[in-house]
Amino acid sequence: MKSLIIVESPTKARTIKKILGAGTRVISSKGHIKDLPKSRLGVEIKDHEFIPEYIKIRGKAKDIKAIRDEAKKADAVFLAPDPDREGEAIAQHLAEEIAQENVSRIRFYEITKEGIKKALAEPGQIDELLVDAHKARRVLDRLVGYKVSPLLWQMIRRGLSAGRVQSVALRILSEREAEIEAFRPEPYWVVKGLFEAKGTQFEAELVKIAGSRVERVDEKQMKAAKEILKRGLELAVSHYVRDEKHFPPPAPFKTSTLQQEASTVLHLAPRRTMRIAQGLYEGVTLGETTVGLISYMRTDSLRIAQEFISLTKGFISETMGIEWSQPRVYKDKKTAQAAHEAIRPTGLARSPEAIGSYLERDARRLYDLIYRRYLASQMTDARYESTVVELEHSGYVFRVRTLRRLFEGYERVYSHQDRETKFSLPDLSLDDRAKLIKLNVERKETQPPPRYTEASLVRKLDAYGIGRPSTYASIIGTLVERHYAIRERSTLIPTELGRLVNDILVPRFTELFNVKFTSRMEEELDQIADGKLDWQQALRDFWGPFSQVLAKVEAEIPEIKQDVVKETGEACPKCGKPLIEKWGRFGKFLACSGFPECRYTRPLKENEPVKVDKKCPECDAEMVVKVGRFGRFLACSRYPECKTTMPFVITQPCPLCGSEVYELRGKRGKFYKCSNDDCTFMSRYPLSDEKCEKCGKHKVADPRGAYCPVCEPRNNKKKKDG
Repeated sequence: MKSLIIVESPTKARTIKKILGAGTRVISSKGHIKDLPKSRLGVEIKDHEFIPEYIKIRGKAKDIKAIRDEAKKADAVFLAPDPDREGEAIAQHLAEEIAQENVSRIRFYEITKEGIKKALAEPGQIDELLVDAHKARRVLDRLVGYKVSPLLWQMIRRGLSAGRVQSVALRILSEREAEIEAFRPEPYWVVKGLFEAKGTQFEAELVKIAGSRVERVDEKQMKAAKEILKRGLELAVSHYVRDEKHFPPPAPFKTSTLQQEASTVLHLAPRRTMRIAQGLYEGVTLGETTVGLISYMRTDSLRIAQEFISLTKGFISETMGIEWSQPRVYKDKKTAQAAHEAIRPTGLARSPEAIGSYLERDARRLYDLIYRRYLASQMTDARYESTVVELEHSGYVFRVRTLRRLFEGYERVYSHQDRETKFSLPDLSLDDRAKLIKLNVERKETQPPPRYTEASLVRKLDAYGIGRPSTYASIIGTLVERHYAIRERSTLIPTELGRLVNDILVPRFTELFNVKFTSRMEEELDQIADGKLDWQQALRDFWGPFSQVLAKVEAEIPEIKQDVVKETGEACPKCGKPLIEKWGRFGKFLACSGFPECRYTRPLKENEPVKVDKKCPECDAEMVVKVGRFGRFLACSRYPECKTTMPFVITQPCPLCGSEVYELRGKRGKFYKCSNDDCTFMSRYPLSDEKCEKCGKHKVADPRGAYCPVCEPRNNKKKKDG
């Protein structure tokens, strides 16, 4: 029997082909073959029905014809795109184009011989409810994007966008920035005592005053404490407990927690994490074998197949000992897709050490993280001896706690923190005395709430059920690409443009762009997939109130636009009309309010080209700093007569050869490279003003800790000979 398997990814197709051999034909659709048109709304609203207009994606005709031709030759056609909403939609569109009766749906949760064999043994049909959920989500996002975005074009500038989830993420960033700006620091004091008991000295912190817990000691409390707690004073041991404390392992990864941990531990952006994980899932060539190394990476489930838990128990018992193994089942959220498993390795024998040489650096690091996290999730608790001592005098209570590891448990394979304290406490009993050697008082100030990192924003979105885990990476990517937010080291900062968009949208679409509404819509999409809600009814419930608000905002555009326009008080040098601040593709600029009759423009003072101590190599004029789509660059000050440009040069010289260092932008964002082609210096991070204590060269400002590329090189690639 001639069988045909159709997947959506060429890499996945190659892996499956190698696993199955020559007997089965495997081809790829290369992603979606149909979508809503880009140039128009693509949703007809007729008689309270929403009819999406799916058309063939431009450039896909050749692929669709090849798929049809192969399907005609096959006795059985298996549609095998990814097992999620997107994959189900691709399967539906493929089935429509093939239009044959011998078509069935299979789902691969791991690209291994066993996973493929199991899927082929259990062919089914396309899940129409999941397709409906995809259509509802697609129509919903299209209505929001294509109805709200043009309002921003009229009020600010063309090219801006709004989105059902994107705009809520922007709101979260903007509101946190407003909190930071409104924050006013307040002083407080940390009071610690250095004590001695039974020949051992230790430090304890003031935690209670007159029976009440104190989070922060105010000035009055601090002064009163200093009056009473004098050197040489003896405090009674009011509480002493020594017991065993257990720390259970973390659950295996789901999509959101993988993105968070990879961002925090490996400093990988969510989009990069998902791209690498996709490659690990679709297949990696290990010598003569090609296999998917991890299970499907777009999942919100913590479920692990029972047979794999049993295999894991045996593996841990054999490689470490029975005392390290503790099979565990983790509880899912109600909304989790139970058909999926958590993200796990497909084979425990394929350890990171065994296959690391076949993977590029970031793929190896991510696989190591996934492998160890899963293994840890099936191991015993880490056990510690905990000792807590409280010392009391006149209502002042000091507390100290120590931890000493008794059994490392899961921390043998997965731990990013050192829980063990570096000192020990003497054996004490109630009413023993400890002498106060010294009272240490440190003044501090309250800190504003921290800006969101990519990891903490993903955690927030996941906690509130905003969007799907598989979309978090693209949400953050869109905010940065639209210049609504910038990445600065490890944080996300809303730009002035982003905050302006937020200030316009949120007051006018209060019900739409908020956490509760977006979370409720995700729940409704899940209900559609479960057959509990009709997708057309869900769209009707949304469209009624939304269209009313839309009409109201459209009527207010002239008024809103007037509020957005900021007059400078200057007159246009050409026609005398007022100059105003306007938004352009690369930020704000000054323009004549008489546009289009008068087209006078000039940069804002803060955006005006800054002269640098560098001459144009073509005409010897001064070079100036300009900002374009890809960041800063140097341009000739005689533009447009001379159009010479060159990369922006940072102030610090190359630490390896002393040449100039360029600030450049590539596929993965900004990076820094020596201008000398024979030099190997290149870094993701800029050089800092801090210099190495040993050699005096500038250090690289790595957020994990500045380092000297001369004395402790990390990523400088060696130049190939010849």
